Amino acid sequence: MKDIAGWFWIAEPLLLALVCFASAARIQQKTLCYACIIAASCFLTFASAELYFTLLPADPLQLKFDSGNSAYVKSGQATHLYEKSFRVPDPVLGYGPKQNGKMRIAARRMHGDEVLYDVLYSRDEEGRRITPDRGDKADTAILLFGCSFTVGYSLNDRESFAWQLGEMLGEKFQVFNYGFHGYGSQHMLALVESGRLDALAQRYKQLYALYLTMPDHALRTLGHRPFYVGPRYILENGALKQAGMFSHTLDNLFAHSRVYRRAKPAYYQLLAYERAFNTHIAIVTKAMQELTARYHAHTLTVIYPDFTRIEPILRAQGVHTLSLTDAMPDFASAPEKYVLKAKVDEHPNALANTRIAEALSEYILKNPHTTGGQR
Repeated sequence: MKDIAGWFWIAEPLLLALVCFASAARIQQKTLCYACIIAASCFLTFASAELYFTLLPADPLQLKFDSGNSAYVKSGQATHLYEKSFRVPDPVLGYGPKQNGKMRIAARRMHGDEVLYDVLYSRDEEGRRITPDRGDKADTAILLFGCSFTVGYSLNDRESFAWQLGEMLGEKFQVFNYGFHGYGSQHMLALVESGRLDALAQRYKQLYALYLTMPDHALRTLGHRPFYVGPRYILENGALKQAGMFSHTLDNLFAHSRVYRRAKPAYYQLLAYERAFNTHIAIVTKAMQELTARYHAHTLTVIYPDFTRIEPILRAQGVHTLSLTDAMPDFASAPEKYVLKAKVDEHPNALANTRIAEALSEYILKNPHTTGGQR
């Protein structure tokens, strides 16, 4: 009974069904009578579905960002903690991390009584997750784009592949982690087009731009979940166009409808995935072209092992790709080896992040001549 708004979505259609049945009993004209019966049946079916999903066992997975009484504060390990909202509005990206100085963030996630992770996230002045600071010793910048996979979700700072990559490459390379929770390819393209990277790019002789993609990134280009707000790009007659920001009017209207929350992802997965996939291809291609044109960057799209379908298509568009299949050769047969907890939270674990870092380090060190000239 805690979710009163959720119960409203059961009571309202049930009441409308009763009204329609009552109207059908009073109407003499057969066509109108049948129409009332059909409408009543639809409302009754909707109410039944809402009730069914309401009575299903609650998802035991809970995310908690520790507050002021955190053990981390008591032990002095954290200087700042995440507040209730871990993101702030951004005029270009829709949302992003706070950029108000360095902070360390305590995060804990539970699955029932089991602690899935209990970690610290450290961020720099611009909200990026920290990587080894090379200062003036570095002459090459590595820009990493992507979602929570790139952030290093559920891992401590030194376990993320961004940090490990910085350690493996050495002091001549400075890694910058632009990944953020829920981001997709559209966030990367919007960031590049905004010019926000111009000042950073000018500081380095050479630049790599790496984007890690996985299957859900395609659906994010259509804004298939309320969380995935941000820049909207559409394909019109094969041409990619910027179309403002996503509007989630229906999501807000039906926010407490359990039927809607389940039906929308199913619709996108079953009926809109090809459109999303093609849009994703176009966005990635355009972003890589822009990174090369603006910064003479060597670009690379890194493909998670369960998204191999995208690789030949990107290559046909002239996009450099690196599949992580070789880095995790048993991913198809034993995926649980590389995730936080199978069927509960399938973000890459520490082992997967190490394998990713090794693959990227090997690629970069073998391709030093492809970064373009000095700017």
